[in-house]
Amino acid sequence: MGSVMFYAITACLTAFTIYYSSDLCISSMIGAWRMRKAASEDWHAKLTDLIQENPEFSDVMHIVILPNYKENEQMLFRTLENLGESPMARTQMKVVLGMEEREGPVAREKADRLIAKTSHMFADIFASYHPANLPGDQPGKSSNSQWAYLQMLQRYSNDLSKRDTSRVLLSVGDADTLWHVQYWSALAYEALTLPVKERVWSFWQPPMLLLRNLFSCPSVTRVTGYATCLFELAGLANQIVGPAFCYSSYSMTLAMATHHLVGGWDRDVIAEDHHMFCKCFFASILEGQSGTDSKLQMPGLPKVMVRPVFLPATSFLVESSDGWWASCYERYQQAVRHSQGISELSYTILQYILLIRKFGVSNIYFRTHSRICSIIYKMVAVHMINQVQAVGTIMVSLSVAPSLIRWVLSGGLFDMLGLAQTQGLMLTLGQQSYGGLATWAVASILGPIPYYVILMTITSYLVISSLLDGKLTQMPQSFAGKHGKKWDFEAKTDIQGYSPGCLSVWRKISIFLMITSDYFGVAHLTLFFFGLIPILKATYGLFTKGTKFDYIVAAKPN
Repeated sequence: MGSVMFYAITACLTAFTIYYSSDLCISSMIGAWRMRKAASEDWHAKLTDLIQENPEFSDVMHIVILPNYKENEQMLFRTLENLGESPMARTQMKVVLGMEEREGPVAREKADRLIAKTSHMFADIFASYHPANLPGDQPGKSSNSQWAYLQMLQRYSNDLSKRDTSRVLLSVGDADTLWHVQYWSALAYEALTLPVKERVWSFWQPPMLLLRNLFSCPSVTRVTGYATCLFELAGLANQIVGPAFCYSSYSMTLAMATHHLVGGWDRDVIAEDHHMFCKCFFASILEGQSGTDSKLQMPGLPKVMVRPVFLPATSFLVESSDGWWASCYERYQQAVRHSQGISELSYTILQYILLIRKFGVSNIYFRTHSRICSIIYKMVAVHMINQVQAVGTIMVSLSVAPSLIRWVLSGGLFDMLGLAQTQGLMLTLGQQSYGGLATWAVASILGPIPYYVILMTITSYLVISSLLDGKLTQMPQSFAGKHGKKWDFEAKTDIQGYSPGCLSVWRKISIFLMITSDYFGVAHLTLFFFGLIPILKATYGLFTKGTKFDYIVAAKPN
């Protein structure tokens, strides 16, 4: 009876996984189509026309913070060089290199060299040096971003005091992120076309494609890259069931970052991107409640929204120069760090409880309740359900494999097929002699796997082949010569290093087969070793050590 219950529970989890995967793939296909469409637009021309119609928009500014620690100097230079390709860079982009003082003198030397090489590309560039062992600081991207943010406010205080901070766009990116060259123009255009009240509480997110070293990393790591692409694209394309979260490299208005209920990044958290979204989300609900107006009895509606800019940003998957096993171990270490982001689930639940205690359930809008519950649902689905289902599927496969082999060798399969021809497959499977409920449960667990794996394979292939073939990163011909740069549209590689039209038929077939073998061969193992185990370890660590963790940079290829 216990095994039947186990099968039945796993079957229910599989049913959820089928729904979740189907929604993920369909939404990702929509996102992939929107990326292709966005890449064909001349966003800088649209921005130029908008500013001509509204001259006050000419003061739009980008501030880009790049927190980093022990990162490869050449990789950082490539990131800065990529930023400098934007037509807005020289006049409307300021860059902050968020260095860590704990890196030692090499950090200052590296920053000085990078600034010397790239200062001509930007309106301004400088380095901040996050001090080690500051009270209340948890070493990591969040505390580094906050220090760089405060240094930026100090350096540009006179200039910012004269500006509309809803037109100052603040972006945070990983050190290896290559944004589409038109991202900054598209971001400015999308922000300026919003009403000010909506613009202030907006995040903007490009689809993050972790594909820069797709072919050199282990297959178990590649699967995590596929999953991230699908998850990020789907989240941006379809926010009906659950909202998109900020991830890795994202943008917001300075007005939101400086809001008195936000005040930049928290210094004691791990998952700075998800946490910043949740923090701003609840701040937008409580806006106005902390003032002197005692007549306000209800919290407001949530105003924060992550808005997509469908121009891809690419970055690296974890890869060690010490070989396959070292790369797998580095990816596991990264998975543990990422899994500590499950603390944002407890943060969200705690904020929800505090909201209810302060105002009461009935005094909170239904839409506020539903939005908070959708955030909780998405976190649970990502961090828990899929991993547990993967473990259940592996255990079911292992438990039924010996019996299945014996049954096939004894001729049971031929007997069942003969019966199925005479009385139908469904009736045959339902007979007690073939396992009754247990058989149905096992069939419902293992039967759908090819369906959703094939669906995910096709979707992943569409995104990856489009990127490698330059369809997502090439600029439209109309972009050439409009902003003082001469683009070589006959070049062998595009702005992010991909080769337009390079994929032959056989190359496309080999990529499709690689993705298929990765999904069918190691996907569930990936969920187990880079999903469930890191989640359990991270949860145990959060209970025993809190948010303290080792600040280790994931290995990236040189």
